[in-house]
Amino acid sequence: MEHLPGLLKPFADRLAQLTLTEDNMQLIKLLRLSDLFDQTTNSASNQLWPEVVNNPSASSHKGDRVGIWERITKDGKSYFTRSLDRSEEWNYWANVGQIDSKGGKRRIVLIGESVARGYFYDPTFTPAKALEMILQSYWGQDEVEVIDLARTELGGELMELAKSALLLEPDAVIIFAGNNWGFTFTYYPKNIDVRPLISTLRDRGIPGLKQYAEDRLSTDVKRLVREVASLYEAQNVPLIWMIPEFNLGDWRDAETNAPHLANDTNQKWITYRKEAESALRNGDIGAASTMAKSMIDLDQKICVTGLHILAECSQREGDLDGARRYLETARDALIWDTSRHITPRPYSVIQETLRKEVTRYGNGLVDLPLLFRQYLKNELPDRRLFLDYCHMTSEGIRIAMAAAASSILQIFDGLDVSWSAVNSKQVRRTKELEGEAFFLAAVHNAHWWQDPDLIKYYCLRSIQAAPKIAQIMSSLIDVQTRRAPMLMCRSAENLANSGSPLIHRYLLHHNKQQLDKFLVGAIVSALKSVGIEAQKQLNRLRRQEHSVAHREINLLDYYYCASSRQPQEVMWLQRLHETRSLFTTHRDYYQAYWFESRFIFIGEAERSLRLRLTCRLFALSNSEGAISIEVNGVNLGEAIIGRNWQCWEMLVAGEIVREGENEILIRWPAPEFPGQKGLEMIIDDMVRDRINPMFYPVFGEIHSFKAIPCDSAS
Repeated sequence: MEHLPGLLKPFADRLAQLTLTEDNMQLIKLLRLSDLFDQTTNSASNQLWPEVVNNPSASSHKGDRVGIWERITKDGKSYFTRSLDRSEEWNYWANVGQIDSKGGKRRIVLIGESVARGYFYDPTFTPAKALEMILQSYWGQDEVEVIDLARTELGGELMELAKSALLLEPDAVIIFAGNNWGFTFTYYPKNIDVRPLISTLRDRGIPGLKQYAEDRLSTDVKRLVREVASLYEAQNVPLIWMIPEFNLGDWRDAETNAPHLANDTNQKWITYRKEAESALRNGDIGAASTMAKSMIDLDQKICVTGLHILAECSQREGDLDGARRYLETARDALIWDTSRHITPRPYSVIQETLRKEVTRYGNGLVDLPLLFRQYLKNELPDRRLFLDYCHMTSEGIRIAMAAAASSILQIFDGLDVSWSAVNSKQVRRTKELEGEAFFLAAVHNAHWWQDPDLIKYYCLRSIQAAPKIAQIMSSLIDVQTRRAPMLMCRSAENLANSGSPLIHRYLLHHNKQQLDKFLVGAIVSALKSVGIEAQKQLNRLRRQEHSVAHREINLLDYYYCASSRQPQEVMWLQRLHETRSLFTTHRDYYQAYWFESRFIFIGEAERSLRLRLTCRLFALSNSEGAISIEVNGVNLGEAIIGRNWQCWEMLVAGEIVREGENEILIRWPAPEFPGQKGLEMIIDDMVRDRINPMFYPVFGEIHSFKAIPCDSAS
């Protein structure tokens, strides 16, 4: 490999430093990066999708498998059946045991991710079923079938799946994907060469890392379209691509501090943020906009906070085009950030590359961003079409599949029928189904720290559509409030016996027990709207299970921390089994990424307690500084802490404590921002194969934080 001199010098300097230390693992990693240990490189590891040869019989499975289905030949007949050795994946795919050989029906194959799976409606209602209903209304029930090859969390397998789908002898194939493609870049220590990233970081900072991600993603999307299009052209099979859209109107990524900025501008960025937020609260749109633009000048669009402020300013002034532009930029801003879990999304670079490349190769194209904009008459795509960040409502599914059907009708019948004129009235779904999907959306949005009003909206829509959901809501309140593991609660058994495949699949399999302040509050409000009073029962159960008056509470436990609405701080608690398998953490302690850290506990009015905090300032911060603690807005005092662990115990008088939820606020001193040294820390983490480098300044660390009953002897 040819090395750039500017890249080798820092490596050589770091190698020289490490020879004087005991950090042998880092030394070995640097030697590997310099190719001194291994002169071979695997180019495939730098690609989103493996190479595909234009030969459908050259499958790694020797032409006998499509997704989880493998070919079986019996009595001279061939069909595909679900493979037992892939049974752990069955839940990710269509609930179809067998795919028969092609008969006289036209066969349309739908390939895609969880959006194409119909997440929150699957298995009862899916895009494939909706498309089949529409096409059958034109061609007849016995004239067409839609084979559902959508898979939840489909990623790098797309190329192989598109290739093996030809074994099903399709008359046309639709590929509805793009939301998961950004993830392949963000797991960079495992699948790409970090050397150019290190060079980019030193030269251009994190904005350069973002540009690197977008350039690489564009290159890989071009290659994907080219190779799949060539393969299908060779087989004379029509191919349609669908470009996904994002919930710009409602979904908001958590606002954070800026990551390490070059030229020591972090403090200036914080000043601009405080002034912008203050101006926005006071209704001074001009000042808020000016300060937000100053933030963006410094962070170069790698942080969502300033972009969200500008979008809000645009919306208040009635400038929907401006709001759309800022929200799309905010959606794209975090492609570089592996330190926290960013939801799937179709980045602009993916959408634009698909538009250009699909047109270049003459494939069909369904452009959902354009389609939804027309449908909503230029308004932002929001809860009318989406249940969360990218998964669609039944209305969104109906419109998307009407557009797909329009393309299919054009290909086979030469009918020039616009998506709006396609007969999609046959897409049937029940009110009970809608109610369950809305409730699942409420849970999902709450667990992704979305706006409390949005959570209330979905809960209310749920119980309005399906009053029977009240029993499920009540059971979930019980599950979330119990200290016993979920599957040991009788209320979880009630959920399992509800008879709903949606509740069983999504709520029982994906729910995490947590205090759920906003979700439980929204459920209580929704139940009250139909005459069910749940607040007293909730208060009694919380007092029984979680009151500090009766037991010591670990305030750093995920159960309590998750309700703080500071998801960046909670990341250190999310172990491998709780998140995507490729996520990991190297943080040993709670780290504060802003001036304030919030915690919640359940108390009883007039019952005093003690707080015991062991904390320190971050190693690169000031030598010492003052922190303060408030409970329910009452200041308990200040303490001077430094870089060594210090324990601070304080009394919370009974008159401060409220019945039920109580909030603790820790205020940290401003750190000394490391500037360029912060970028070097990121590089060191990359060298160590850490998936989530320390991109952000740390204000303080907490080793332990407990709320203790006053009569406890501990």
